[in-house]
Amino acid sequence: MESNEERRQGGYATRYARWTAPRRARAGAPRALASTNRMLTALFYATYPVLIVWAALVEPAQAAAYLVAPGVGFVAVTLFRHAFDAPRPYERWDIAPLVARDGAGRSFPSRHVFSAFAIASCWTSWYAPAGTALLALATALAACRVLGGVHYPRDVVAGALCGLLCGLAAALVA
Repeated sequence: MESNEERRQGGYATRYARWTAPRRARAGAPRALASTNRMLTALFYATYPVLIVWAALVEPAQAAAYLVAPGVGFVAVTLFRHAFDAPRPYERWDIAPLVARDGAGRSFPSRHVFSAFAIASCWTSWYAPAGTALLALATALAACRVLGGVHYPRDVVAGALCGLLCGLAAALVA
């Protein structure tokens, strides 16, 4: 008799196979997904200092809030991930991830997605058109992390919510 855990495991592996089948079927698509993941990550880490410098020149208190709130959130998420130490999908199930990652555990919440949503939400309070575009790209990054097999959907949803809260806190503080 199959346990609930075994049914869930098989269910996730089946869903993941269904989600990734179109990408696996096209030549170059897995590499494109991995490249998109890297480029979006780099984009967020490049736009953050631009926001900080721009805000520091115009409104130093807002720049400080954009540094402190996401920084405190990042440390809190990191400490929680370390304590909770949730396994990654490729650790628990027999799936072949499309995004290569060294290491194990610390899957919940996604720190990449947390950072992207925190940066995007800070941008939204500073300059809404850029922030709106970055929120859409943060959502794309979250999809890349799940389709890449390095996070569960719950990991990216939790990361997004934490990031949005940090961005909101930054906007409210200043």
